[in-house]
This record gives sequence, structure tokens and C-alpha cells, in this order.
Amino acid sequence: MKSYFDNLNTYDSNMIHLTSDGDNSFWLVSPGSIIKKRLLEYGFKIDAVSNIDTPGCYFIDVNADPQWWAGVLTDTGAPTQHILELIPDHIKVLVRKKLLRIVIAGDKEGGVFVTDSFDCYRSTTDAIIRSSLPSGSVLILHGNMKAESQYKQWLEKTKQPELFEVMYSNTFLKVFFDANIPDEPAILQSIDNKNVKDYNSLNRVFRPHRGAHLYKLVKDNILKNGLVSANEIFRDNTAVYLSNALSDDYYSVMDSNYPKFIDGNWANENAGPQYNIDIYKNSLLSFITETKFNEPSVFPTEKIYKPLALGHPVILLAAAGTLAALRKMGFKTDWCGIDPSYNDIEDDIERMQATHNELLKWVNLPMEEKLDRINNSMPTIEHNFNLSRTSNFHRASLAEALNRSERYFND
Repeated sequence: MKSYFDNLNTYDSNMIHLTSDGDNSFWLVSPGSIIKKRLLEYGFKIDAVSNIDTPGCYFIDVNADPQWWAGVLTDTGAPTQHILELIPDHIKVLVRKKLLRIVIAGDKEGGVFVTDSFDCYRSTTDAIIRSSLPSGSVLILHGNMKAESQYKQWLEKTKQPELFEVMYSNTFLKVFFDANIPDEPAILQSIDNKNVKDYNSLNRVFRPHRGAHLYKLVKDNILKNGLVSANEIFRDNTAVYLSNALSDDYYSVMDSNYPKFIDGNWANENAGPQYNIDIYKNSLLSFITETKFNEPSVFPTEKIYKPLALGHPVILLAAAGTLAALRKMGFKTDWCGIDPSYNDIEDDIERMQATHNELLKWVNLPMEEKLDRINNSMPTIEHNFNLSRTSNFHRASLAEALNRSERYFND
């Protein structure tokens, strides 16, 4: 099945007028989209919409979480129209003729579709009706592994018609791979390093759970044991709540110890496609603070894939069920005698404390015990190291999207 684009310039998005480079009020579409390039790399066919000869997909590479492009915001300066209502008329005509299926590629983000403040499932349903698009003519790719089941639950609860499809898509595994990606796990050099730190923790963009984590490193007196970055520090009540601390103490600790840099200031540069191998060679374990923590979204990103691909054991501060999701993808999580059930805890404060308890236990182990546990965990570390190289989750996601779309056209 073909995928169709407004033009065949490699990095031009569909609906390019809605990118940050276009003539628009709101940046709704990602500039420099790589979907076209990836489709070609993975062996899928593309063509220009002007050459349409068989039914196919029309990818819209949206920017940000669903509320940004789903027309639910009321803030001054925020977009108020759904991306579907901004599709050019000639594309809508092709969708109505069942020659195109709209694929909203929102898989670079993992924010939820429904909160107390907005409902992006409902706004998408309404936009499809207002735009007179056929049932099933829209497929949304999303980075939250729960999005599809959450949509099914929403349909059952609201009794709304099922007018579109939602599918998990994984874009992150290899975004940082380059010609210098190591050919052996970094931990092999870490264990021979006499000056090695107990852990690393990279926190380049502030999020409340990262603030709570950084506070606990100080209170547990283990900040000195790690390679820790904390580029951004904001005054945030949710961070205080997740710390289970008094606000005055929280802010005093944060102001006295952060910000903290170990490999430069990343405030104005995306660290996602990059890695610093020396951090992994100089630490024994990666404490990962994933993007999502205190919302019902399982959203694995490059933050967790980097230590897996570079050959490191991990403790993961993330939404409940993220480690289980990694196991479902084929990764192993039985590192260094650490019980992974800490990530199964639903309560955010309890999960925060349980995750930090695992780090504290790790730091307090004698060095000889740490090294023994790492050596015993080498089969797991090597398994994840190899799986990261042999898997292509993004290709599999795009193939599934095209297969689902083929079924749509054949119905």
C-alpha cells in the first residue's frame, strides 16, 4: 500500500503550511518530518497525492500532545480548531471517495486524550462528523501504550460511535543510534573503573517527578554517589506533593543543590537523538526518570532505550506498568537483584518512594556485592543490548498502520 504526500521533498510534512515554518498562527504540524524518509528506508511505497492511483494513507505528523491538535484548548493564544478540520478540501474529497485514509502521527508524544479539562476522543468524533468524513477513515498513532484500550473504554462509557481508530506506535528506540554506537555493553568498562559512580541520573528538562527525585537524592544523602544532571528547576506544587515534603524544605533543598550539570546545558537543545557514552562508562546503573509518571500513560521513550541499548542495568521512575510494557516488547528487567514490582504500584507517592528505596538499597551495597550482581546480570544486559540492535519497532508500527488501513479499504 502506498502513502501519499503533498510533495516528494524528503523532509516536507503534509500540510506544511501548518508547520512552524509556514504561514499560520499555530504550529500544529512538525517541520522536517522524517515519516517520508523512514517509509522509504523501510521499503514502503510513497507517491504524490497528485499521482494517486490506488487507495493509500495520508500522514499528518502532528506536533505535541493531543490537546494541542484536537481543538479542545480555550487558552488565549492556543489553537482552537481540530487538525482534521484544517485538512485541505481536495484531500477531504479523496477521503470521502475512500481513496485516502488519514493517519495522524502523534506517536512522538504520550499525553492522555481525556482529563477533567478536555476530551480529545469526543472532539475527534465531532470533527469527523463536522467534516463529513467516513467512519474509520482516520487512524491515530500514539505513543501511549494504553491509548487504544482507553479509547475502547471511552466508547463503552460514552456510547459514542466508533468513527476512528487508535493504535500504539513506537518511534523512539533508535533515534539516538549513530556510527559510534558501541559494539559491547558499556557496563564492561564501568566494572573495571576504580572511580566509578554508583549510578547516573540525567534530568535535563524539569518535570514534577524529576523535582521530587532530585529532592530525595539530597535527603537520602546519595547525591554525591551519582552522576546527576538537573538543568531546570522550577517552583512546582506537584513536585512538592510527590516528594511528600513540606514546601519550605523542598524549595530550600532545591535552591541549595541545583541546577547541576554534568555534560553541558541542554536547555535549548534536544538531547533525545544524542548520548554521552562516558556517563555510562563511569557509572554502574542508570536511574531513568521517564517523561510520564503521574498520569495514566505508559510512554517509553529514548530515555529508557538508551541505557538498554548502551548496556546498562536500570531503575525506572515512570508511570505504573512501564517495566511490564518493556517486558511485553521483549526486554528483560531482572537486573542486579532489583525487584521490578516497584513499578507496578499504582499510587504515585508510594511508587515514587518504592523506586527510590531500590536506588538507596543499591547505593548502600558494598562495591563487591554491586559488581557480583552486575556480573550475574550480564545475560539480561546483553539480551537488551542485542534486542535493541535487532528490533525495529518503528518499522513494525508503520507496517501495522498500513495493514490496518488496507483492511479499512477492503471492508
